[in-house]
Amino acid sequence: MNKALHFASVILLFMLISCNGSSNDESTDKDTIIVPPPVIEYGFNLDSFQVIRDTVQNGWTLSHVLSPYGVSQLEINQAAEMAADSSIGLKYVKEGSPFVIFAAKGDTSKTALYCVYPKNIVEYVVFDFRDSVVVELKSKPNKVTEQILSGEIVQNSNLTFALDQQLQDINMTGEMAEYIAGVFAWTIDFFRLHPGDQFKVIYQEKSVEGTPYQVGGITSAWFKHQDKEFYAFQFALDSARTKVGFFNEEGKEMRRPFLMAPVKFSRISSGYSNNRFHPVQKRWKAHLGTDYAAPKGTPILATANGTVIEASYNGGNGNYVKIRHDATYTTQYLHMTGFAPGIKKGVMVQQGQTIGYVGSTGLATGPHVCYRFWKNGKQIDHRTEKFPTSIPMVDSLLPSYLEYIKPIKEKIDSMPITPYQVEEAAE
Repeated sequence: MNKALHFASVILLFMLISCNGSSNDESTDKDTIIVPPPVIEYGFNLDSFQVIRDTVQNGWTLSHVLSPYGVSQLEINQAAEMAADSSIGLKYVKEGSPFVIFAAKGDTSKTALYCVYPKNIVEYVVFDFRDSVVVELKSKPNKVTEQILSGEIVQNSNLTFALDQQLQDINMTGEMAEYIAGVFAWTIDFFRLHPGDQFKVIYQEKSVEGTPYQVGGITSAWFKHQDKEFYAFQFALDSARTKVGFFNEEGKEMRRPFLMAPVKFSRISSGYSNNRFHPVQKRWKAHLGTDYAAPKGTPILATANGTVIEASYNGGNGNYVKIRHDATYTTQYLHMTGFAPGIKKGVMVQQGQTIGYVGSTGLATGPHVCYRFWKNGKQIDHRTEKFPTSIPMVDSLLPSYLEYIKPIKEKIDSMPITPYQVEEAAE
């Protein structure tokens, strides 16, 4: 009798536990509500506001943007003054730019509590009209990732054209071209690129919300020019990274005594010659320099460290600067539209420093810089001069440098060259 009663009790307890467990499961399923995450844009929870999107039209000012949304002219004037401050730099709104108005929910007048105006893909201006007028410049979160690219120079092409095929963004193409030319400025003549020249680059890419927008810099690169291979690896010479440079695969610094050209990405319109027909004087005479054609205002760079010995004007040269670099070399830059600030006789300049701007002053038919070069007092063709090689890295750093670049060089060597894509003609 006791055993039967005990058995019945166990069965009853089991049934109660089972029922309770089933009941809890059903209750949990019925009570669970999946709440979607809030939609955040420009730091605002869109569910908390009435969101109005609009676009700047032709001829609009900040008044056109804000006055339809209950912002007084006094507040608009205050906002415009704050936005034009150098810390924000918004002096006018651009046609086609989108903007967002945040108003209170249920407010039929749609009075702006906030207005957000994007300056670019990263920066945006927030106008706050809640209590008093407040204007702030903010930025979207950035992401930096390592990327690779490669390409080849084809017939009737150049570096910028080849890069544009890979990056397909005009701003990033220009930045990448600047970086590559800067790294190899002492070893490769970018005015003499040949079909079949190739390049590979490892670089840092900045993106926002998944969209690339800027080249953060090159970390290593390879360039094959006229069947000669050139490597460049970025390396810090100290733990604080205050001394960072580019070195080749042997540890020699890429920087050389002279840049290959005084301007970037122009074209040679006339080379060094002992007998050239002068386009202005209409007679045959020596042209003891190299003409680089470029748009008016293009920066002209000092090709090496030195001291300005002339910064003047005459009828033939126009505005010109002459620099003595050492006891052996002197350079001259002709036909400038004007000098860079501070450039005058006696001033010391650094390699790559802007000393003036391309123009067509003096005897010139179009904007260009005539670059002249003296060695031991005699004018020569700088493009045929064999300059001293770079200084090798100090012996104490060389082993760690060679170990550091070993996997990077292997990565570059294994990278395939992205072939040139021929666009098909539209039917």
